[in-house]
Amino acid sequence: MKTKNRKNKRKITTRKITRKNHKKTKYDLYNGDKWDNYRLGDVIYGHLICWNHVCMHKSIKNKDLMKSLCSDLEFDIDNDTEEENKEWCQKNKDNWTDPKNEDLGYLDSLHKNYPNSIASHYIKQVGYPENYRVSDFSVLKSIFSKLSYEKPKESSLVIHLRLGDVLSKKFINDYVYDFNYYKELLKRVKKNKKIKQVDIVTGLHKKKFVNKSNDYLLKIIKLFETNYPVNVVLTKNPDKDLYYMCHSYFFANAGGGFSKIVMNYLKEKTKSRLYTDGTAGG
Repeated sequence: MKTKNRKNKRKITTRKITRKNHKKTKYDLYNGDKWDNYRLGDVIYGHLICWNHVCMHKSIKNKDLMKSLCSDLEFDIDNDTEEENKEWCQKNKDNWTDPKNEDLGYLDSLHKNYPNSIASHYIKQVGYPENYRVSDFSVLKSIFSKLSYEKPKESSLVIHLRLGDVLSKKFINDYVYDFNYYKELLKRVKKNKKIKQVDIVTGLHKKKFVNKSNDYLLKIIKLFETNYPVNVVLTKNPDKDLYYMCHSYFFANAGGGFSKIVMNYLKEKTKSRLYTDGTAGG
């Protein structure tokens, strides 16, 4: 299948979905029910260890780690009473329980609910349930080495674009950069002659704000295709998304923790050039 002749031709593959007419295209952005409760970011950041401790009275050997993690969450185990913690746990079971059985902890059934996932491999390699390590990128790199997912080209700028529920008024300022940010990003990217195309990695883990997400995605596509061929990368798999972005040679992040994992991994384990917060680094 070939696109029509035009200034910027784009290749269509089974994993990269590219648009033929931005005014008519609507992308199937939802990752599917399978990944609805997949908490890869919370696993790598160690948030679930704290919830295990407070809500299930479990512990790990690294007490200092657990204490510091809990102080960064919605409650503080140093200040809240046992009754306050119990009340929080009852009201927020979706944060710490198995999505299929609230009598079980999320981490304890992770290997069954998401077998062979990056998250399940991660908790095993960092020593759960006896111990844990947060944001261990050596472990993440080891997991990547055993996978064979698609990687971006060396000449691609990979842009992570958060969409979906983060477009709500409650979250939009925390996770989504406005259009002016991307106009400034384009100006900076044009100065880098090594960049020949743009890959936009996106998808919805919740089936919300679908039309609004498509509208914003198409707006970003239209902006960058004035200068580059644009690919929309829809893997419908958060593991593949993370793998793809962590193999970027040039990367522009979104807001939120998932993009931060990619940024920190690239800083620590690669020589990639990073475009973030109005500056380029790396």
